[in-house]
Amino acid sequence: MAFLQDQWYAAALSNEIGGTPFARRICGEAVVLFRTPAGAPAALADRCAHRHAPLSMGAIEGGTIECRYHGLRYDTQGRCVHVPGQAQIPPRLRVRSFPVIDRHGWVWLWLGEAGRADPSAIPDFHWFDDPAWNAFQLYFHVEAATQLFVDNLLDLSHVAFTHRNSIGAASAADAQADLDTMTDGDVVRGRRALKDVEPGPFIARWGGFEGRINRTSTYVWRPPSNVEIRAEFADATDSSRAITIMVINPITPETATTAHFWIGWARDFALDDEALTQGAIKDNTQVILEDVAVIEAQQRVMLDDPGVAAVPINADRAVVAVHKVIERLQAGQAAARRVAAS
Repeated sequence: MAFLQDQWYAAALSNEIGGTPFARRICGEAVVLFRTPAGAPAALADRCAHRHAPLSMGAIEGGTIECRYHGLRYDTQGRCVHVPGQAQIPPRLRVRSFPVIDRHGWVWLWLGEAGRADPSAIPDFHWFDDPAWNAFQLYFHVEAATQLFVDNLLDLSHVAFTHRNSIGAASAADAQADLDTMTDGDVVRGRRALKDVEPGPFIARWGGFEGRINRTSTYVWRPPSNVEIRAEFADATDSSRAITIMVINPITPETATTAHFWIGWARDFALDDEALTQGAIKDNTQVILEDVAVIEAQQRVMLDDPGVAAVPINADRAVVAVHKVIERLQAGQAAARRVAAS
């Protein structure tokens, strides 16, 4: 599967990028991220144009990044601005720079042609800037393809089984519900509602639910691989006892079979309860690791015999819709490249 190029990818959490070089591989590209003295993020190809040493091994000097091997310095646009002992700088001494924007707690990187980078296309994850919500973000490195994790998040039927000891309904029979799905341009949306079900243990603890609940999951998938889920839980007999949780998952390919996975978790209740926050961090770590165990095993099986196609079932309605959008975008990207080449 070819990576989509004209897209914004989450590259790191905002607090990971500072005054020292930060290396990360994005869609197979080795990238170094850093900040200028003014705090602006920058991203360059992690490879000195002189002798190909990784720039991430170097240091930040006055808003430039200095190669540890011979001291060449590059500005945020990838231009070499200093060669020790040499006044003239060859024009070819430059490296690729990537548009980057710091927003909603993530640093977003544009992989396509810089002139097409549109900041308005970055997903609106404003819950992480809004004082009306209490939020945190966690990072996981996954030994599996990004699309496998996207498919997992869009397949809400797995929650009753993979997460039976955490966020799933206590009874698998309670988890049966139709998934409404629609494609809106390049965006796939859907909704799944469960009525009068037993909450999973984490849900019961977070909301203080003592009996059965109604739960609704409304999701949005945006290319290249961002999933947003609005999870609403209410007491089945008293709808005024309700909580809402936003679960935000940017997922970025590292390689064809490894990925960077983030969970952003925001709640609209008990905003000052630090014990709840710390408990939710622990709980969500368990939930994600439950998924990771299955998905990494799934990837290993697929690598053993890559020629066997998956057989879809009714629960895969959203997965199929997303795959169709990706195939269309990839076809358009391939056609554009053919035109450019000719």
